[in-house]
Amino acid sequence: MTIYVEAVHTVKPLTNTAFDRYVAWYGEHVIPAMKRSGFGILGAWKRTGGAMGQDVLLLRFENMNAYQEAGIALRKDTEFLKAASLREGAFEITESVKVGVPVPYASEERLERALAERPERPRQYMQARLQVNPGGQIGFYDAVRRLAEATDPGDYLNLVAAYETTIGQRGEMTDIWVMPGGLRSFAYRPGDPLAEIIADLRAVAPEESTYYLNPLPYSPLQ
Repeated sequence: MTIYVEAVHTVKPLTNTAFDRYVAWYGEHVIPAMKRSGFGILGAWKRTGGAMGQDVLLLRFENMNAYQEAGIALRKDTEFLKAASLREGAFEITESVKVGVPVPYASEERLERALAERPERPRQYMQARLQVNPGGQIGFYDAVRRLAEATDPGDYLNLVAAYETTIGQRGEMTDIWVMPGGLRSFAYRPGDPLAEIIADLRAVAPEESTYYLNPLPYSPLQ
């Protein structure tokens, strides 16, 4: 069964200089080693919102065994092990990892279409983290499916991928959306054309947090 692995790295000190050094090092040394070791890299983004100095890496594997085998191969990669010494003194990294599985409203075909797109410039993405009430999964799946279908024709929000946490917070769902038209104004606008769908969504997932994601140079999803 396909699994997704989400890794969040926090880079310190919290400066643009340190983050730039991290991105250069990660792209030159870590990404090639991960590819050699069998990691299915989907996206890599700088994350804005909440804690500073963070990126998000989204990976896909055929199953848990493939994930474990890739990890073993990476830890044996001599070039990767040598690269660790190259960052000493330049920045520090901490990492948190979640494992999830695909959800019914986000098909593999949807993700593959997004991966095949080649935009002229990197696009804006958004990550939504939702907490679903116990027993509310079916209603949640339906509400987000309807939301994705309603927004797909436009250039505001298009669903790219989604996964349900299996190792981590129980009942946690994560949706990745692309914003082809970029960020819109944050000005208050009364009313909601999707009010009925959102009401159904909130009935089963009352808690949600969002982050804005911007592709890093080595991200397949741009």
